[in-house]
Amino acid sequence: MNPEFLELLISDGLPITNTSRFELLTGGVSSEIYRIDIEGKTLVVKRALKKLKVKSDWFADVSRNDFEIKYLKYVAQFLPDAVPKLLGKGQGYFVMEFLDQGFSNWKTLLMSGNFRETHAQEAGRLLGRIHQYSYFNKAVAKQFNSLQNFVQLRISPYLLYCAERHPLVAEEILKEAERLKNTHECLVHGDYSPKNILISKKRMVIVDCEVAFYGDAAFDIAFLSSHLLLKGLYHAPHDTNLEHLVKAFLLAYEKERDGIQDFRELQKRTATLLPMLLLARIDGKSPVEYLNPNKQALAREFALKQIVGKNPGLQAIIQAWFKNLKNSTNLNGK
Repeated sequence: MNPEFLELLISDGLPITNTSRFELLTGGVSSEIYRIDIEGKTLVVKRALKKLKVKSDWFADVSRNDFEIKYLKYVAQFLPDAVPKLLGKGQGYFVMEFLDQGFSNWKTLLMSGNFRETHAQEAGRLLGRIHQYSYFNKAVAKQFNSLQNFVQLRISPYLLYCAERHPLVAEEILKEAERLKNTHECLVHGDYSPKNILISKKRMVIVDCEVAFYGDAAFDIAFLSSHLLLKGLYHAPHDTNLEHLVKAFLLAYEKERDGIQDFRELQKRTATLLPMLLLARIDGKSPVEYLNPNKQALAREFALKQIVGKNPGLQAIIQAWFKNLKNSTNLNGK
């Protein structure tokens, strides 16, 4: 651990001694996350980084740490088991419960071929509940007025960066970026992906909510959907039936949001954003690490075609994606 950070923790009152054990946890690019064993207890300490751990230069305001704390506190009011328990905070960091060996990371499960419909359904239910609970809530909108962080962590490195690299679709992407900045309807996680979902026999827990923003529900839906689509591409040409998982996630989400009048419009917005996020995970500042060049090319070609085409609807895009996987050859190149 950074000696300066360690000194800060000690000065803030954490009972750290020479027998305390530290372990740097991996998996994220935006924060330092440590497991600390203190006096028979295990804690997790998280501190946001100014420069994210990616190849391209990517800087973000560390005040996002405060918004993550706010998100944990807010969601805990109505879904206490769906977020880690917050145990304390200090300057630029916070302390939370350690989720032990009984938990599995959903991304790890998907990468290993463990596809359970119940996982997708619960992910849809939790997301739908958070969106619905915060829907057009002025107090929540004021609390999560974090547009600067959302631009730094999502719009700029994902959409604007791709617009620069792909001028033929720049107009469409820039238009969507502006729309996202000006849509405010519910509390958005901003990084709702399988790597940030931990699963045990009794709980599904959402972590890494530092991008939290009062924005467009379509972002979270499209973000998770893009990850499930890319996991299908990773396993191709093996037929994983991940299409069924995507649909289970969407159906559970829709059920939780039952009654909102603009649901069709929400699906349309999600369909517009989905191919752009697919492109961003190939050519943005934070590309997925598990696709070979042939599979990257397939995702890029599909996304570009969808961006410039007429929006066929969310279900149609998903069906077209998996049909494309089944019909494609030469996916195993290095």
